Amino acid sequence: MKRKRKFGWLPLALGLLVFAATAAWMVRAVEATAAASGREGLAMAEQAVRRAAVSCYALEGAYPASYEDLKERTGVAVDESRYAVFYEIFASNIMPEITVVERWGEG
Repeated sequence: MKRKRKFGWLPLALGLLVFAATAAWMVRAVEATAAASGREGLAMAEQAVRRAAVSCYALEGAYPASYEDLKERTGVAVDESRYAVFYEIFASNIMPEITVVERWGEG
């Protein structure tokens, strides 16, 4: 004779709940990793532009007049489809204001 269990659905429901919680945790971890990677890429891009400007100043005695000039002189490579570079110079012997920001809504 077969016996009916009162809560036969409970193990299935708990299993599905554990699976859903694990999947949500994994998605959140991947998103956090992607965000950290993006921040690191942004910092590396800005650091590359700053180092190129300082290198140019050390070699030539003046900072380049524009970001385009900096790229021509040093060959600095920043993914311009992902980042926007703002290069503002006051005088050729004063470190320019360099800001790199991530582009939104593109790509």
